[in-house]
Amino acid sequence: MRSHGVICFAILLAAFFFSGPIDGREIRGQVATGDFEWNAQNFAGFYYDLDKDLGTERITTYVTYGKLEEPNGIVYSTTAQANDFEFEDWGSYNVIGFLGKKYFAGYTENENMDGWTQMLYQESTDENSLSEEQLQTILMDSDAEMTITASRPLKLAEGYELAIKYIDSSGMLVELTKDGMAVDSKILMPSKDGATMADKTYIYRTDEDNQKGLVIIAIHFKNAVTIQNQTVATVDGLWQISDTPTPVRIDTEFGKMRIASVSADTIVLDNKDYNIALSKNRDIELLGNIRIRTADQEMMDDANPLRYYIYLDEKCNS
Repeated sequence: MRSHGVICFAILLAAFFFSGPIDGREIRGQVATGDFEWNAQNFAGFYYDLDKDLGTERITTYVTYGKLEEPNGIVYSTTAQANDFEFEDWGSYNVIGFLGKKYFAGYTENENMDGWTQMLYQESTDENSLSEEQLQTILMDSDAEMTITASRPLKLAEGYELAIKYIDSSGMLVELTKDGMAVDSKILMPSKDGATMADKTYIYRTDEDNQKGLVIIAIHFKNAVTIQNQTVATVDGLWQISDTPTPVRIDTEFGKMRIASVSADTIVLDNKDYNIALSKNRDIELLGNIRIRTADQEMMDDANPLRYYIYLDEKCNS
């Protein structure tokens, strides 16, 4: 998977050793003349997971007399795809690339799996975020084993922590806090004979704008025991998405484009109300940090049409 942050770190490290400001980098797409389509194979600014072949972002241009005429002279589209949780017993969720970043779009049902192992889907009231015209940033997705104790809680993102309060014959009480304030608690029984997925999985749901009862945190416990008066629990599944959604409402503008339609799995943007002239030597704001650059070429005719490309203007914050 591409990591823009890693490359930005390298740029900032270079700035530390060499004089002069370094503001960011330009991630360029393939050079075009006339109508063209960019996707993850010819534009590295889009989200793409190489290992799983995930990523459907596209920008398509239709040039008419040197212009991208509104409303469909330039169209951006992206479609959600199913992706397995790292802790595979939970099933899968929909991932979507949007403006070059990876987002959660909703929980999905796998008909080949037992329904109650797919707890995140089953326990969410409004499981499809995109249907509610919003997305969430994926903060954690892991099946790495880790140990927590009563004195060493599990630290999560956005100020959340999960702590073990006690363990006895009735089960293990865990408490979730955010910024030091308790927000939820639950008794689990991960080590009982015949423990189910529900016995082993802690989930936390919230309402996010119009989206009700969305699971944003899930933690699977492999076991929990008391050793010399010390409670020790092994976590082998961890999932967290942001409690602050990213809105993708129809008619929201991003630069010279606006969201034209949102369905349960697809977002489409167009350039309604904006004609975009493709003349030489221009740097044009397009969509978020995605821009168009045209060539400063001396000759333009049928044999030498104007060259242009899209690029991601990635800023690196020092």
